[in-house]
Amino acid sequence: MQLGEIIRSFSEEAPANEALLACNDIVLFARVGEVAFRYEETVGEYAAGAVRRFTNLAVSEDWLALMNVIERADDPGISCLTYMVNWSLKQDETPAVPAHAGCTCGSSGGCS
Repeated sequence: MQLGEIIRSFSEEAPANEALLACNDIVLFARVGEVAFRYEETVGEYAAGAVRRFTNLAVSEDWLALMNVIERADDPGISCLTYMVNWSLKQDETPAVPAHAGCTCGSSGGCS
């Protein structure tokens, strides 16, 4: 299945769930459900957003890794979706670095 077809189906919950279940990774499915709930989104909204975030925010190394995954995949669409959603989950599950108390620099290593 092509990635575009998969993403178009995310507007309805059942096809979005089916697409994520097609990734054959129940842990991924559960993680998406948890994060989608946290952001008050449906599973489909989160998955579609994950693809958009990867497209807009991934660096060259991320794209190269994705190309390697697709090159070896039996189903490039599902493999691409899996990679992009995992990438987005990694970003969303990483806690934000707190700023210094009373400081607005945003650095975690100390002010100079």
